Amino acid sequence: MDIKPTTTHGNRPADPQQLEAQRASEARKPDRGAPISQGHQEADSQADSVNLSPDAKGLAKGSEGRAVESSLSPDRLKEIGQRLASGYYDRPEVIDQVAREVAQDPNFKAEG
Repeated sequence: MDIKPTTTHGNRPADPQQLEAQRASEARKPDRGAPISQGHQEADSQADSVNLSPDAKGLAKGSEGRAVESSLSPDRLKEIGQRLASGYYDRPEVIDQVAREVAQDPNFKAEG
């Protein structure tokens, strides 16, 4: 006896990649029975969009042109950037040292 699982759209592919592609294709198809709401089109023909609230827009405008102030010199900031890029701060001994120093900071509040 040879049983082949089927879907409502025909035979089910035996290959998992084909099955996944079929599922993705079916998921992208709009429901023909449901009306498309005003302002929305089919997913394939509509670009992504973002709507920002007036409050968010105000916050964004407030941050523009604001000078970044640092107590570190430009040379020190460059050195730190190079260390970040090289993975220096990912080394276990550096992580341990940073953790010890943070734990000793009087403003650090460990919850226990």
